[in-house]
Amino acid sequence: MSSDPEDDALSWEGDDALEARRPSARPAKSESVEAPPPAPADAPGEPRVTPTAGVAEQAGVAEQAGVAEEDEQGIGTVSLLMFGILGGIYLLYTVGWFIGGAGMQSKAMFMLPAPLYVASLWIAILAPALWFAASLVLTRGAKTWVRFAALIVGVVLLVPWPFVVAGGGGVL
Repeated sequence: MSSDPEDDALSWEGDDALEARRPSARPAKSESVEAPPPAPADAPGEPRVTPTAGVAEQAGVAEQAGVAEEDEQGIGTVSLLMFGILGGIYLLYTVGWFIGGAGMQSKAMFMLPAPLYVASLWIAILAPALWFAASLVLTRGAKTWVRFAALIVGVVLLVPWPFVVAGGGGVL
């Protein structure tokens, strides 16, 4: 800390410790990298190792580690927001299938026996949640656009038509 009272007003106790822990804007170059000693030139059949080859090899390892660090950071904010929006759509689809299917039950009983209708109703109710989970699990290693494509295909295919057409009343 300086002895100037104006500088004291603009700083807090312990600012120096925070500055020491703050990462620098540019990564510091490692100067402790030691190249392996060169092999004797008269050794037949062995490749000669130069100091620059060892440094280049270590730089390649560092670049691979940097790529791995980027992969471990996770998904971005926009992707996370889109997954949330699509998950909400699938949740609304589940509710829509429940309401639309329950409202249509009395009118569909003349075509299907009750156990078959109830089984198909539960399959329809669970389909959006199963599609969402399957899309996320099966495209885990894929690129983000592939995951979104799988989810958008499900949004198009799993529209709760009994709810959309009849407004939940089941009148078809």
